[in-house]
Amino acid sequence: MIGAAVALVVTAVTAPLARRLGLTVGALDFPGGGLKPHPQPVSYLGGLAVMVGVAAGMAAAGWPFPWVLPVAVFGIAVVGLADDVGDLPPALRLLLQLGLGALLAWRGLGTDPFDLAVLGWVVAILLFAGTVNAVNMVDGMDGLAATTAAVSALGLYVIALQGDRAEIEVLPLILAGAATGFLPLNLPSARLFLGNSGAYLLGGTLAVVILNLGQSLPLLIGAGTCLGFFALDLLASLIRRTLRGDALLGAYRNHLYDQLLARGLSVPRCLAVCVGIHAGLVAVGVVAAATSAGIAVAIAAVAWLGALVGLGVNGFISRS
Repeated sequence: MIGAAVALVVTAVTAPLARRLGLTVGALDFPGGGLKPHPQPVSYLGGLAVMVGVAAGMAAAGWPFPWVLPVAVFGIAVVGLADDVGDLPPALRLLLQLGLGALLAWRGLGTDPFDLAVLGWVVAILLFAGTVNAVNMVDGMDGLAATTAAVSALGLYVIALQGDRAEIEVLPLILAGAATGFLPLNLPSARLFLGNSGAYLLGGTLAVVILNLGQSLPLLIGAGTCLGFFALDLLASLIRRTLRGDALLGAYRNHLYDQLLARGLSVPRCLAVCVGIHAGLVAVGVVAAATSAGIAVAIAAVAWLGALVGLGVNGFISRS
């Protein structure tokens, strides 16, 4: 618990400094262009505060991690920061994300419930890159990415307790602490954004925890379902882009939260709806992780298919 408390406090203390730094050096996200609906320029260096908070939490916990874990977590945050500052091409960002996923698999952090070496590599690479991008896609509305990341982390902590994975229990708590410490400046109306650096850090850390937990099929399904709204919005966006014939990479402003806002919901109410959906899926993941393989598959399939069908019936997945 001390690691989580330190992460929360350090992030909360450094977040105002990150905001001031962004205002000073001009690292600001300006409104306009259809993709940026916020009313005034906002610093996007919040990821620096989250990085410092997570690092401080790890140090307070005694740093009980193999070297590849912080390399992947902070390495992907550096990739996000480079994109914030220098606007990296999407293909290069994806290549670096896949490369860090491959590094995790190479060092034995690939998850392989079927004892197939190749499958462990594939799951690690795709899960790492997919989670990083899914979290980044949700980071388009005040408070949403940090809140949902904290809820996911708490669900993964419960699964870690169920799965007797004591060596990874501390990491989701540290992540939850850092995300919570960031929220005072990020809830509506936000005065500080995560930026790609912060979103990538949250996504990379969640992916690393899932890979560590998912050594059996129920644990992998349960931990993966804890991605909740992140995965749901990613799947819905991919389906919608495919139906419309749009490019699968690049800027996009038709996410589930965008559609809810377009239907008249206020930002706080939209945040509450999205977090509610997310919490429901996380709860399903926690339950599925504690069951047998067959039951876990059935529970997750019903939850995910039900969520996608519900979106389709209500017009959230369509050509228009």
